[in-house]
Amino acid sequence: MSKGKEKVGSKQFRWLPPMHTMMLTVLAEEATKGNKPSNTFKPGSFATVAKAITEQFGVECHPSYVENRMRTLKTMWTTIQTLQKKSGFGWDDSLKMITCDAKTYQKEVMAHRKHADFLNKKIELYDELAIVVGKDLATGSFAKSYVDIDTEHDNAKITEMVADNGEEGVVDKGKNVVESSTTGSTLSKSRKRGRAPPSDDSALTNLSDQLKEIAVALKEISRGPVDFNSLYSEVMAMAADGYSEDMLATAFDHLCENKKVARGFLAKNAKLRKLLMDSYLFTRL
Repeated sequence: MSKGKEKVGSKQFRWLPPMHTMMLTVLAEEATKGNKPSNTFKPGSFATVAKAITEQFGVECHPSYVENRMRTLKTMWTTIQTLQKKSGFGWDDSLKMITCDAKTYQKEVMAHRKHADFLNKKIELYDELAIVVGKDLATGSFAKSYVDIDTEHDNAKITEMVADNGEEGVVDKGKNVVESSTTGSTLSKSRKRGRAPPSDDSALTNLSDQLKEIAVALKEISRGPVDFNSLYSEVMAMAADGYSEDMLATAFDHLCENKKVARGFLAKNAKLRKLLMDSYLFTRL
């Protein structure tokens, strides 16, 4: 995620990569809570992000800065979507990367230089970006159908996506609803006409699993004491990912001073831990 500045009056607010990470992470959680009922978040969500950034980074961040930054994120998402659908480009879902051959890359970058930021390289925080600015996914209904952030409720409703003329809806299987034969027939025809192919269902399932991991990690951030012995072991184990001992020692000291971040680190899986580590180390370059 690139750096950027927001102008407010005569002042400028500089967005650093870790701030982007926090903004997307917090807004993704806000979306799962139903605070994005349409394509726009409720004002309180921007205030939540601003408060978190202010507390974490020791800078004064206003909700208006977050709202303004959303425009940049929406532009980025539009570019990503355009490239994904463009002829000659592929999508590697495991790497979160738009792929193309050298000739296609050169042609595209010559026409649109900024598109180089999205080609043949991992798009960081892609899943969170999809929730925050994706029009079809990040809504209040998305939180109900794709991720259940309350992990204590094992008997959550089972839902399925029903596509109809390119639009997605949710049908709850668990409700005891008595419908007329006419309504049932209409729904049956709609489901047959708009059912997504198996490959699409698989992709949605993978996204759902990833979002559940993120949601669980977010819930664990504010719970329980930090086991510093365990924290040290987990941090130093990342030497296998290519980090030097000095880098990891510095990161460990940072986590010890920020217990909330430390709890979040311990709650995350290996992939999300690496993203957190890269974001922190980037700011020290």
